Amino acid sequence: MNKMLSNKKTIAIFILPAILIFTLIIPVPLIMSVGLSFFDWDLLSKAKFVGIRNFVKLFTRDDIFRMSIGNTFQYLGLSILFQIPLAYFLAILLTRGKRFEKLVRNTVFMPAIISGTAVSLMFYFIYHPEVGLLNAFLKMIGQEDLVHFWLADSKTAMLCVCIAVAWQWIGYHMVIFVTGITSISTDMIEAARIDGANSWQLTTKIITPNMKPVLRVSIVLITTSSFKAFDSIYVMTGGGPAHATEVMASHMYNKAFLQLNYGYGCAIGLILFLFCLVFSGVIQTILKDRG
Repeated sequence: MNKMLSNKKTIAIFILPAILIFTLIIPVPLIMSVGLSFFDWDLLSKAKFVGIRNFVKLFTRDDIFRMSIGNTFQYLGLSILFQIPLAYFLAILLTRGKRFEKLVRNTVFMPAIISGTAVSLMFYFIYHPEVGLLNAFLKMIGQEDLVHFWLADSKTAMLCVCIAVAWQWIGYHMVIFVTGITSISTDMIEAARIDGANSWQLTTKIITPNMKPVLRVSIVLITTSSFKAFDSIYVMTGGGPAHATEVMASHMYNKAFLQLNYGYGCAIGLILFLFCLVFSGVIQTILKDRG
């Protein structure tokens, strides 16, 4: 067995299927999308080379695309604001050796294993103006003035979508933070306690500085998922009202699959890919551990 595993040809034969599948799923479609972004193609007629015309149109004549960039960053900001602080707070509470901590962790994490479409549908009916639980609750406690068309108002639609997304993924990031906290040396924590540090000082002076690499991972995950956000937007608002929740991914879908402008859709996809790369690198640089 050891002789077989030391043979480079044997190793290459075993990993070749995985490399082929990965190549067909990731690099090949990516390269094809980059190429198609320089063409005008509706899938039915012959592709016509237009150079950088699609990109010029994106930034000069496509008002919805420019709006979708702002909405995407709004989605990103709200996602970080709603998910990171609460997930970190829960992780701190659930690493103190109290009873039922594992049960609470599993309960909070459970929404992360549910389909994003299912979660979006659930919150769609929670926000529904006529049969929604939120408006029904407000009426029940005598707050009829607060009853609202939550997903039909441009001022509240994006906020409502981000709350639904945060409900699903807070537990996921909480587990990441719990793993980071439990990996901190117990000797360091015990030494701080012997020196008289209270819970607040332990959290701010010992735990938080050592959580910087874990925090970086969570923020990068939220950033990339926010730039690619589509299912929650599509199910809950469809990009409305009046494109108030139109993000880059939903605009790409509309152009490529609804309007059959695949070259233009690929151009949006390439810009979206570059945004993910650039901002992931920026976050890694800002939160880099400099000792």
